[in-house]
Order: sequence, then C-alpha cells, then structure tokens
Amino acid sequence: MLSISLFAQTTIYSENMGNPSTTTAIAANSFQNAAPILYSGTADVRSTTSSTGYIGASGGGNIFFTGTVGTNFIVSGIDTSSYSNIQMSFGQLKTTNAANNELTVEVSTDGNSWDLLSYTRATGAGTSNYILITPTGTIPSTSNLRIRFTNTSSAQWRIDDLKLTGSIGSLAVNESSKVKGLFVKNTLVDSELNFGMTGNVKIYNLSGQVVKTFSVKENEAVDVSDLLKGNYIVTGLVNGKNISQKIIKK
Repeated sequence: MLSISLFAQTTIYSENMGNPSTTTAIAANSFQNAAPILYSGTADVRSTTSSTGYIGASGGGNIFFTGTVGTNFIVSGIDTSSYSNIQMSFGQLKTTNAANNELTVEVSTDGNSWDLLSYTRATGAGTSNYILITPTGTIPSTSNLRIRFTNTSSAQWRIDDLKLTGSIGSLAVNESSKVKGLFVKNTLVDSELNFGMTGNVKIYNLSGQVVKTFSVKENEAVDVSDLLKGNYIVTGLVNGKNISQKIIKK
C-alpha cells in the first residue's frame, strides 16, 4: 500500500505549564492551554527548579511529583484526529541518580484503557538533571487524547514543555480511490466547497496551519470565499478513516 504524506511534522499541542508565583494545585493553575484541554491530577505546579539544559526549555512553571507512589498528572481533550505518526516530547528532571523510567507516561482514547509509552534514561553520578524525553509507542489519532504521567517510585520528578507533533494528510492511495466523491466533490473551488459526507472538517494551508474548521452534513455546500487564492488541504473522517484531499482556490 503506497502512502503519501502531505506535510512534515506539525505541532499539534504544546504546553509550558504556565508561570505560577508559588506552589499551585493543578486545578488552580493557569496553564498555557485552556478548554477544551483539561488538566487534573494529584501532582502540583511549581516555579522552583525551572526547566533548563535542553532545546525548548521554557523555564517558569513545571509539574512536580512528590515521592509518593501514585502521584499523577493528566491532560485530556487533545484533538489528534487529523494527524498520523504522532510523537511526544517533554522535559524531565529526576531527583535521584538511580532513577530511570519510574515516572510512567500513558495514553488513552477513553480514559479507561491506557497504553504505556516507553523510554529510558541514564543512571549513575551526574544524571539528576533535566533532559528531553521522546518516548516510543503508538499515540492514537482521536478527537480526545488523554495523557497520564504517574510516579511509581519514591523518587521525585518534574516535567515541563509537553509537546505533540504529527503528520497531516497521510493517505493511502487505494483508500483515496475508495472514498473519491464521498469527501470533497469539487477540488477546483470558486466560492463553495461541496461535501458528500457528514463530519468535522479542517482546512490547512501548505504551511500546515489550520485556516478554517467547520462541521458539514451530507451533500452540504460551505462558503469558503474568504480563503485566499492558492492550494489547500481539506481533512475529514470518512468510514472511520482520516481522509485528506487537495483543493485549489481560484
């Protein structure tokens, strides 16, 4: 099966944990992202021992996990439904040289079933510092991704700069032929886009930026006269699959 990727990795979500003036409960903290992104957990947010030493370290607030087993931090409401090849990164500080990967990171589409991502970090003298972690494993494409960090040891941890990236518009060629005519009916566009499907739609420019979002019903026409002339990618969900189609705005 031949696959075509229309864009390189694009930032889906990025969080610097805000900038609290003192130790703050997660529920009371002003995070970088607001609703529909939600934050919860038994960890807290601190301004001490700010992130440093890795590319993209923002300083300021960070999530602090006490040495109590079960201390956690949960992010929910991240829409990854238009992306594939999703990758995660975050800054992490451990407080003991012997600690490795006892701060677990998991992902879920429903908040009930969780899949563990994997990472390792060096142990021994001089390893109690901030580094950038890029865990491996499958991060699903879903309208409500949840991420959960949990301390499973007596070590203390801090995390910052949680980030997700992904590819927009990966589409298998034989899948494209199956849904032709069910998604965008007119790829050469004057003022209206005609759809043959019901669902949530996003339009991206060729820099990977979302320029328009809306919901459509089957055989509905949508006014896109406000778009500048040029090439765009329209994404949506057809028969449970993420579909992307290139259009030209005249």
